[in-house]
Amino acid sequence: MPILTVFYIKLLINLALTIGIIWTISRSDLFSKWQRENDKLIFTLGFVLFRLIPWIGIFLIINEEPRGDIPFFFYKAEGAKAGGFVYRDFWSYHAPLYAYIISIPVWIWHNARAIVLFMVLMETAILWLTYDTYKSKSPKALQLASIYYMLPAAFMYILVDGQEEVWFWGAALLIWRYTIKNRSNYEVGIGLLYAMTLLTIKVTFIFLLPAMLVMVKKPIKMLLVMAAIGLPAVGFLYWQIGDLFLMPIRHTEQLMTPNLFSVLRPFVEILFHVDEKKSTLINWFGLLFTVFIPVYMAFKARHRHISEVLPGLFIAVFVCMMLFQASAMGAYVIAYLMAVLFEIIDIRKTVHVVVLLALNWLTVVQPFVWVYIKQPAYTSLSLFANASYLFEYVLQILNVLCFLWVLRETYRKVVHTQTLATA
Repeated sequence: MPILTVFYIKLLINLALTIGIIWTISRSDLFSKWQRENDKLIFTLGFVLFRLIPWIGIFLIINEEPRGDIPFFFYKAEGAKAGGFVYRDFWSYHAPLYAYIISIPVWIWHNARAIVLFMVLMETAILWLTYDTYKSKSPKALQLASIYYMLPAAFMYILVDGQEEVWFWGAALLIWRYTIKNRSNYEVGIGLLYAMTLLTIKVTFIFLLPAMLVMVKKPIKMLLVMAAIGLPAVGFLYWQIGDLFLMPIRHTEQLMTPNLFSVLRPFVEILFHVDEKKSTLINWFGLLFTVFIPVYMAFKARHRHISEVLPGLFIAVFVCMMLFQASAMGAYVIAYLMAVLFEIIDIRKTVHVVVLLALNWLTVVQPFVWVYIKQPAYTSLSLFANASYLFEYVLQILNVLCFLWVLRETYRKVVHTQTLATA
């Protein structure tokens, strides 16, 4: 199927999903009733209607080939299934265990479509755990879970493209639930969970660590637990493959969109030229802000229990990553979209709903437009004489504004809540 046809179909699906979201928002009383009486049934129906049936339609009936990162994931899963050693026998930009985990469905069905279904099932498990965590706090939890199933970004990037970034929230969620159940002496447990996450998903999760170390009561104890797991794992990898295990860290050189650098680049280039082949330095500069802002938030909220602020700190870390890392791209919003919906968005407020929908539409539309017009780098303001470039650039600006709004609301939730409580 031609790529433009696929894009137009995506737009129609987005429109239908948006209408469904608006209807769901208007039926708060009904969903509150269902949450009390039939939550498992409604949740299961959401999975069947918005994940299982579309997956069957796309990959079994229409027989579409998986897109996005799935072909690369399948390559890694095949390598793992064949008994290969990660980084040495096959490429991977994920943590060492990731390829072996995604090879599980390939053992059952040797097809890339099996990985997409696996990603959908993982997302659903994380959504259920999120709902289970919030349902005692909010009568709108089931309504939010149903809205999530219809969010265009989640629908497209997980159901169609099989993105795994939602696993980050799944890992943070397990840590958060542990701190809720263990109000003290939680450092050993979350240290174990954190170390296993770093071995399972991506090294990117390390960005959350500095803020967490500010919040925990015994940071040295947590670090020692992590080291007890991480150092032997690193030592084993070095013994087997030398420094090839650093492959995920080296995957930071390509400049992507949308982020603050991609938006500001036309003005930056007026002052000095950016050499894309040596762009790692830009990401290191962005890393300072990615880590500093959540650490500052954690410091301001340090008198609160970690269970009260962990979701907000998680959101702040990954929003900052998308804002300040020049290699960040729109698909990364999947990492924190579920957390934002449950923790930050108030569906009673029109502005919140508008931003949520705008962020989802932009996440679907902007990357396609950017790739379709040959991934331009806006090194000069004169490029905007091209209407296509100007249109895509405006989409980037709107995306970045949405990120900034989420960061502002998250800051208010983490820091200002404490200020109001002590006033």
